[in-house]
Amino acid sequence: MQSGSTSITGVILAGGRSRRMGQNKALMRLGNSTIIEHVIRRMQAVTDNLLLITNTPQFYAHLDLPMHPDLVQGMGALGGVYTGLTCATNSTVLCVGCDMPLLQPNLLTYLTSILGEYDAVVPSVKEANRPTPTFQTLSAVYSKRCTSIIDQMLNEGELRVHALYERISVRIVEPSEWRRFDPRGLSFFNINTPTDFEKAKQVLND
Repeated sequence: MQSGSTSITGVILAGGRSRRMGQNKALMRLGNSTIIEHVIRRMQAVTDNLLLITNTPQFYAHLDLPMHPDLVQGMGALGGVYTGLTCATNSTVLCVGCDMPLLQPNLLTYLTSILGEYDAVVPSVKEANRPTPTFQTLSAVYSKRCTSIIDQMLNEGELRVHALYERISVRIVEPSEWRRFDPRGLSFFNINTPTDFEKAKQVLND
C-alpha cells in the first residue's frame, strides 16, 4: 500500500501476443510464481488498487483483479494506457507491462512521488547501440490529465506512446537519478524471449 496523501492506481497491461515466446509469457512460472504474479506483488506494495487491462480475461480470472478490455481495439500499448487512465479511480496512475517481474518498488515509489503538476514521469535509458535515450513508457507514471490528449492521438492514428510526451508536461528521469533506487535497471527488464526468461530466473536466484 502506498503511503502518503496521494492515492495511486496501478495498471498492468496484458495485451501482447507473446509471439517470440511461443506461449503466454505472463503465465509462465518463474520460481514459485507466474511472471504476472511477480508483477502484481511488486505493484501492490506501492499502489492503492490495481487494474488489469486485457482482451483475454479468461486467462487471468484466477488473479481476482478488476479487468477491463481495451476501450479502443487494436491500438497497442497506447490504447492500453488510455484504457487504464480512463478506468482508474485515482488521478495518479502507474503503468507497467505484465512481463516485468523485476520491478523495484523503491523506484516505483519515487517515480510516483515526483509527479506533482507534471502530466507524466518517465525514466529514460541510454543504450550503447542507440544514439538517443529510450523512454521506458511502461515503467512510467501518468496523470489522468493525459486521457483527453491520448484520445485525440488515437483519433489521429498516432499510436506511438513516446509521441505523447511531445504534447504534455513530462518529467524525464535520467539514469543518474533512477539508479539511486534501481542500480541495475531491473525495473525496465521485460521478458520477450526464452533467453530473457533465463536471465530473469538467474536474477531471482542471485
